[in-house]
Amino acid sequence: MALDLHIMENGQPKEWIYAIDSERWSLFNEAFEIFKAKTGLVIDQYSDTKFSSGLQNLIDILNSVAPQYGNSADLFSEFISVLESAESNGKNVIFVGD
Repeated sequence: MALDLHIMENGQPKEWIYAIDSERWSLFNEAFEIFKAKTGLVIDQYSDTKFSSGLQNLIDILNSVAPQYGNSADLFSEFISVLESAESNGKNVIFVGD
């Protein structure tokens, strides 16, 4: 199972920017659940989730969860950097599930 992150243009996935494989999913899932509880938006492996705004909320949650994962915090940093780049460049993104 995988979840891919793309730059979104006209509501459609365009440029691929990040892949969440099974290992990353197990790490990031806690943050996605916290995000869902706070916003009502679901990021899962089976559907698409579009962001035209609100990435900073997800970034903040990932930053708060990352330290508890020790050595795997590098994977969080990599993912957070991708999200921060999209946010700072005003890009819309879409998580594309299988």
